[in-house]
Amino acid sequence: MPSSTALPGLPSWACEPLDPAQGLGRHRDDWDALNERLFGGHPLLDAGFVDALLRHFGEPGLHLCTASQGGARPQAMTLLKRQNRGLGIWSSFLPMQAQIAPALMTQSTPAKHLLKLLPAYATQLDLLCNDPRFGDLRGQGAHVMPHALTMSVSLAGGFDDYLAQRPRKLMQNMRRYLRRLQSEGGRERVDVITAPELMAAAVDRYAALESRGWKGRKGTAVRSDNAQGRFYADVMRCFAERGEAMVYELWLGEDLLASRMMLSRGGMTVMLKTAFDENFERFAPGRILLLRTLEDLFKRTPGGVVEFYTDAEADLLAWSTSQRWINHVSVYRHRGLPWFYELLRRGGRSWKRRGQERPLDVTAMAQRSGATVERFAHPRELPEDALALLRRREQAYVEFGADWFGLLCDTVFRDASQTSFHVLRRQGRTLAVLPIAKQQGESNTEVGALANYYTTLYSPALEDDLAPEDLLPLVLALRREHGAPAYRFWPMDPATREFELLREALRLAGLRPHAYFAFGNWYLQVEGDWAGYLKNRSGQLRSTIKRMTKRLAAEDGGRLEIIRDEADMERGIAAYQAVYDASWKVPEPYVDFIPGLIRLCARRGWLRLGVAWIGDKPIAAQLWIVNAGRAHIYKVAYDEAFKAIAPGTLVTALLLEEAIDRDKVAEVDYLIGDDAYKKTWMSHRRERFGLIAYDPATPRGLYGLLRQAVGNTWRRLRALRTPPALPADNPAS
Repeated sequence: MPSSTALPGLPSWACEPLDPAQGLGRHRDDWDALNERLFGGHPLLDAGFVDALLRHFGEPGLHLCTASQGGARPQAMTLLKRQNRGLGIWSSFLPMQAQIAPALMTQSTPAKHLLKLLPAYATQLDLLCNDPRFGDLRGQGAHVMPHALTMSVSLAGGFDDYLAQRPRKLMQNMRRYLRRLQSEGGRERVDVITAPELMAAAVDRYAALESRGWKGRKGTAVRSDNAQGRFYADVMRCFAERGEAMVYELWLGEDLLASRMMLSRGGMTVMLKTAFDENFERFAPGRILLLRTLEDLFKRTPGGVVEFYTDAEADLLAWSTSQRWINHVSVYRHRGLPWFYELLRRGGRSWKRRGQERPLDVTAMAQRSGATVERFAHPRELPEDALALLRRREQAYVEFGADWFGLLCDTVFRDASQTSFHVLRRQGRTLAVLPIAKQQGESNTEVGALANYYTTLYSPALEDDLAPEDLLPLVLALRREHGAPAYRFWPMDPATREFELLREALRLAGLRPHAYFAFGNWYLQVEGDWAGYLKNRSGQLRSTIKRMTKRLAAEDGGRLEIIRDEADMERGIAAYQAVYDASWKVPEPYVDFIPGLIRLCARRGWLRLGVAWIGDKPIAAQLWIVNAGRAHIYKVAYDEAFKAIAPGTLVTALLLEEAIDRDKVAEVDYLIGDDAYKKTWMSHRRERFGLIAYDPATPRGLYGLLRQAVGNTWRRLRALRTPPALPADNPAS
């Protein structure tokens, strides 16, 4: 009978023993439906693949654990077993034929609560071979051990374009192998077996090929008469019946040189196994077959992806378009258990073998990735592909682009030794650009974001599909170059992948990152036109706009203007500065920044500079930036001598109407701060955060880390003593 439990607000877990001979049994349909819903029907998580694993490699004591809520369809499913090493340790069911564990879980899955339900007392749960691209289980206080560096090849674009991006040395080698094969052996042929009735013979040929090689001598080869052979025969037959299995074979006359077994579904092709005849090693038959296989897949499944699921070395990584680490993820019942187990591993006889395991070498991880880091002092020095990445990021937010960072370098961080742009590159392709500044922190010099109080949002520029491990070379280069006690990145959007990737990369590199609140950010989600928007504002605001518009018009030369073009740019700068000097605001510490920003915005077509005039005198000015469907309210000021006319309100209304009705923006962003007046105009609130990462290997870093820990404890104690606040009317829900 299954056991189950539920905790308030969380899904309930149910665990029941499985008979491996029956596979998933009655749970098969639920398993496939969840795999489709979460991961698009990943072939290695298909019920047919999992059933074959259970039938051929299952053992007594396996449990299927399912999370659901209110009797609804399952939200998570995984196969677990209790380890014989005692101490209440459970782990994923993971035969060596499974490149990833059969687990349908995501980061939102309450894995830690599963520890309280398992049939025997559990203190540790090891979720093995977790692919972060399909259910990233890092986070929630989990301990992570990178296990294998896997890779994939994107089939977007054409095969010729793909080859053009491969390292020169790889292509030179491949041309040499092909010439050697054709001159010594003749023309090769590639057969692609997909028919179900031909699949058994293809698997037998594969088994014979692998058995003649080093795996046969070692006793680990697939053979027709062993469990591995029967497993792959079952899997390939099952998937072939659905048109989802392929065997690629490279032949030279009557000789089979190499074979690859693969599964394919929904645009994803998974490499299962590969073998080659060592008698023909001089031709590199495995690499030639890989070349021909990829060439065919670019035609067969254009726009798809090939997943290798292997611990790739440098020669294989040269074929990849992206890489990531498959991780072992451990969750613990109690916070102190990881350190307790480590003591046991070091001192107990039963833990001797584990105690001899080498600790994680992040430097080796970074080197294996094949990535390099280049340093540049200014955006104008960046290579074209790095600038292209920044241009793409600029389409998400103005301040992510090269022009913004160049302006900061030219007007704020004028000392070239203060700034740097670290470019992460692999196989001649830019993967990330990290704009960095060195500046004085709370108590010492800090290294971190190229940002200051002019910055409303910061983010590194990252290519798609990067994992935290990909950023390790970047963070390690920062540590080698600066050796700073603390690294600060702010202000950032905590909901973005860039925030999470950077935080995890800092942690992997041996730093101790902490997230902290930076400021509130009010914004408007635009729906409809200006008239509809104004109708939903308060009656007091509508009345103020109506009355003050008439009052300004009654003044001699009273008018409102929006300056957009370069032709009017210098006149606009003079008007803005005149208003700013007459306002309540303190003088700008960097006098060239705002004029430079206005010129930049005018040149790029982003400028919306609203000005209220009485005759030739500007009495209010607001600098708005419009880009990529968003209007940024960047700077506002008015002459206090004309406060009674509410010129700031009138300019805001003018620019809002312009942004909504003419620019058709989807969002208006009031940027920094929780000023009360912003709620009058905006509809929602979100928060910006920072990351501060301390280096415990430095005295000041260790001091900062201890101070952070003390502060966190004090805040928790104060929260316990403070009565809960009554619910507030907050439209930022």
